[in-house]
Amino acid sequence: MRAALFELIRRQLPPDGLASGGQKKNYTEALSHQISRILAQELRDLGLAGTIAPTGGRDKSFMGGYGTKGVDVHLSDEKHGLLLTSGVKGLVFDPRKNLKNRYRDMVMEALELHRRFPYAVCGHLFFLGKSESARPSKKFGTVLGEAAVLMSGISDRRLPTDAPELYEEMGILLFDPGDPESLDLAPAEVPNTLQADTYPKRLVDAFNRRNPFY
Repeated sequence: MRAALFELIRRQLPPDGLASGGQKKNYTEALSHQISRILAQELRDLGLAGTIAPTGGRDKSFMGGYGTKGVDVHLSDEKHGLLLTSGVKGLVFDPRKNLKNRYRDMVMEALELHRRFPYAVCGHLFFLGKSESARPSKKFGTVLGEAAVLMSGISDRRLPTDAPELYEEMGILLFDPGDPESLDLAPAEVPNTLQADTYPKRLVDAFNRRNPFY
């Protein structure tokens, strides 16, 4: 996965310093879609052959607990419905401003999906701008430290009866736009259980524990 991410960051031209908020958003969303495809391939390589990611920029929708919900990487079938999903979202620019909003969105996403599919394994791969995430946070030292605390609080769902707003697994990775050398899948400030380099394997292991006969 590292090599594919490195190449993606290298070839995806970032917006310049005068770019509008819309241009920055488009860049981040384009990365999200491409990273989704890379993650789906990694999960297939690890044994989950039916894992797919959206194509053409459109998410797959499932009926959640309170309405339809679009998902990124996912594994499903007609018999069981949604079996596994991984959100792939990021805050490359000014994460300090938007982190809490993204956190709330993530909580609602897990809640929506687990209400409808309590046995589904839900994960999230979260990427941040490396330089931006090193900016100070009064309460947590850095923005990355704050992100790690927030994500730790909504991960590690082990049983289908656990709180539906929790994720089974989560991964955090860092990079600066247009700088593949900055890619970091195991940031020092992030606990091992939240590092992106082990995220695909942890997600597959969680799926296999939940579905031993699949």
